[in-house]
Amino acid sequence: MAMKAILQFVVLALVFDILTSHQALAEEDCHGDKELVKVQCRKTLEVLGPYVDPKPSCIRAVEQSDIACICRIITPEEEIYISIIRFLRLACTCHKPVPSPGQNCGTIAGATLKITSMRVLQGKQSKEGSWK
Repeated sequence: MAMKAILQFVVLALVFDILTSHQALAEEDCHGDKELVKVQCRKTLEVLGPYVDPKPSCIRAVEQSDIACICRIITPEEEIYISIIRFLRLACTCHKPVPSPGQNCGTIAGATLKITSMRVLQGKQSKEGSWK
């Protein structure tokens, strides 16, 4: 009887381990990418001041990072010094995909994100540079 209880516990523990490991593997881990982009693109992403074109080191950091993932994990605290508008503009400049409609980028929700992305692209192409 004791052997049966131990065996049931071991099986239950294995099933739990498999289920939680699978979930952990499915979660995207792009925190390292986010830190790299924050450091290399600090001037480009700053909330205050005029837009600063990205340096080559920033462009390389963006090109090797999962920008859509980073967009989803930007915290409200980080948005104090990281401009989501400039982040989206940087992604577009480097031809990197941003989250699909319906997903968030920082605190910007899906529908707003789509409108914002379109405005970023239009602003990038406009001569007035009103989105700089």
